[in-house]
Amino acid sequence: MPITLKQTATALAVLMALFHIVAASPMVLLPDLILRGTHLLLALVIGYLIYGMEGSRLRKTVDAALIALSVVCVGYLVVNHAAIVVRPPWTRAATPMELFVAFGTILVVLELTRRALGMAISLLCIIFILYGFFGPDLRHVSFLRPLAHSGVNINEFVDQMYFSFEGIFGVALGVSTNFIFLFVVFGALLQVIGGGDFFVNVTKAATGSTRGGPAKMAVVASALMGTMSGSSVANVATTGAITIPMMKKLGYPKNFAGAVEAVASTGGQITPPIMGAAAFLMAAILGISYQEVITAAVLPAVLFFVSLFVAVHWEALKHGLQPLERSVKGTTWREFKAGWTFLLPLVVIMTFLMMGYTPSLSAFYGVVATLATPFLRRSTFVSPAVLAQGLNLGARAAVTVAVACASAGIIVGIVQISGLGFRFSSLVVSFANGNLYTALALAMIAAFIFGMGMPTTPAYIIQATLVAPALVNLGADPLAAHLFVFYYAVLGQITPPVAVAAFAAAPIADTSASSVGWRAFALGIPAYVIPFLFVANPVLLGQGEWLELILVLTRSLVAIICLSIMLTGWLGGRTLAWTSRGLLLVAAALLITPTLMLNAVAAVGILGVWALQKYGPGAVALQGETRGNS
Repeated sequence: MPITLKQTATALAVLMALFHIVAASPMVLLPDLILRGTHLLLALVIGYLIYGMEGSRLRKTVDAALIALSVVCVGYLVVNHAAIVVRPPWTRAATPMELFVAFGTILVVLELTRRALGMAISLLCIIFILYGFFGPDLRHVSFLRPLAHSGVNINEFVDQMYFSFEGIFGVALGVSTNFIFLFVVFGALLQVIGGGDFFVNVTKAATGSTRGGPAKMAVVASALMGTMSGSSVANVATTGAITIPMMKKLGYPKNFAGAVEAVASTGGQITPPIMGAAAFLMAAILGISYQEVITAAVLPAVLFFVSLFVAVHWEALKHGLQPLERSVKGTTWREFKAGWTFLLPLVVIMTFLMMGYTPSLSAFYGVVATLATPFLRRSTFVSPAVLAQGLNLGARAAVTVAVACASAGIIVGIVQISGLGFRFSSLVVSFANGNLYTALALAMIAAFIFGMGMPTTPAYIIQATLVAPALVNLGADPLAAHLFVFYYAVLGQITPPVAVAAFAAAPIADTSASSVGWRAFALGIPAYVIPFLFVANPVLLGQGEWLELILVLTRSLVAIICLSIMLTGWLGGRTLAWTSRGLLLVAAALLITPTLMLNAVAAVGILGVWALQKYGPGAVALQGETRGNS
């Protein structure tokens, strides 16, 4: 029986996973170019097998030609890595072969990016390439004159894109190779051996006895799933399949059920220890340890999920929703006892990270622990085929990340060689007139534009290259500036009109993507404020004294809760008047500032709204059951 393309793709995916596991072990040391070249080569071949064109013989011939071109062009780099490393840049004319492999690599990367991730990223790369060659002509267009540069010739372009660590094979692909791939495989393995079911069952048991239990379950489960997958769409597909039908059954509107899952799953990307691919890139760009990144991200993630938790709780009170029946929710201790071993791989990764080991080595030991975990108890035994399936799923998911990083490398390479980063940063500073908060607002708008329909990783890379330096120039802490653009790259997943997390949740909720998207956007508004909070108060990133941290965190929590209640429109057992909503909004804004007098005014306003809702004209007492469950 002949081997099918699907079987070939599966075999190569498992091989790719095993290659990266071996390469990450402390006993093996391979040159960077070999690692990155092999990583991209396998990703391209597997990608074209997965995303091959169906239909005529001509289409299949095109796919075969693209695979052959990938092998020749990227294989050239792997075979000649030693000579390429010592190749002097920009000092000689590229040979016909060098031109062929460079442009061939760009072609296969952009075509696979188009197939796997849509046209947006490929089109953006083409625009940047054209900018590199035709940038000098922009001086003839008045409003584009500030972006004009001296020009990039063909030899400089080829050197930058293919023969250096500042183009396709640059930092982004290096992070994909060394860190992201293993963490994606780790998450896939943990899910197939039963870790995902364990987290969902424990969360259901722990939150089911409260008002709106399934919605709170979606919030907590998505945060836990985020520690494994780092993907909002993957979180929606896994936890949403359980939480959305339960929310609908309990009485939540369809669009709200989908929106809760979309926002919670998006929050999974900002939840340490695995915050998606962009967090590893942030550490590499800033030249700091990944442990510093995840430490800084802890409190903002807490604020994110507190805001969402409050929103779903008040929504449950507003609709009078009841807890789950005991037979449905299960017992927390029983669920925990049945699968506590699934926590061990996470403990292993966190332990090695806290001990100062590299993310690559920490992920290696985490993968090894995950492979061993099912065999610690007879009740969790799995077959080797299940482990192979985990390796296969992890590698397939990492293929899209690899091509996205390679495409982003093209953009970064053009930005560096043309000086666009400095020019764009100067423009932002000029438009902001030296005001950091105006620059933050401009950066937020730019993030929405760059991130529209684009995966988090390339969206973050573009903004980290163009926008973050401007914020730093205006006085923002470098880590806060990069976390700022990272957050908005993540929040692009729930920002209409192209809210991919909402698109994933809508079919499960059996409603339109637009209704889920706009409800998710409204539900997530407090999350859009959090980046402004930690830029204004870097102490939220773990910088400063404990007393200052407690004060800032308290102010921030109250501000976020005020926003959530204002958006829900329910307090004290009845609907909030628009004037009361306005007061809560003003109070939240005043709490962002460190001025004690303004904080006191905000506190008086909040107490006034609460008293008016509780004891003012038309107030109704909450039923005893409602009070008990609040």
